[in-house]
Amino acid sequence: INRALLGNERATAKLLFNLMKSELEKEKAHKLKWQERVKDWKLIQKNRVIQSFREFMASEEIQNPPTVKTEMENMIKEQTVLSEQRLELLQHVGTLLPPTDMKSEINEWYRTLENLN
Repeated sequence: INRALLGNERATAKLLFNLMKSELEKEKAHKLKWQERVKDWKLIQKNRVIQSFREFMASEEIQNPPTVKTEMENMIKEQTVLSEQRLELLQHVGTLLPPTDMKSEINEWYRTLENLN
């Protein structure tokens, strides 16, 4: 009877061991499956964010911002005005003649300066 009881205990212990082993293997498989699902979910989320960003960057407001267009128009107008002013100044400088009595004017100014001192 003792041998039978010992045999039964060994068989029960072996069954319990096998059950625990199979449960651990199932838990491991579930954990790996869960990790794969989490990895897939993160990849899907990343791709969604990237696609959303690409759509945002491709939008007309980002590609051709109205403020930049307005600023460019203002700069072109300002450049045109400055070019016209430059041209007028160059034309005016071109019409200038050197003074004819420069030496006599300088001598007179110098005498006036000496008289003041």
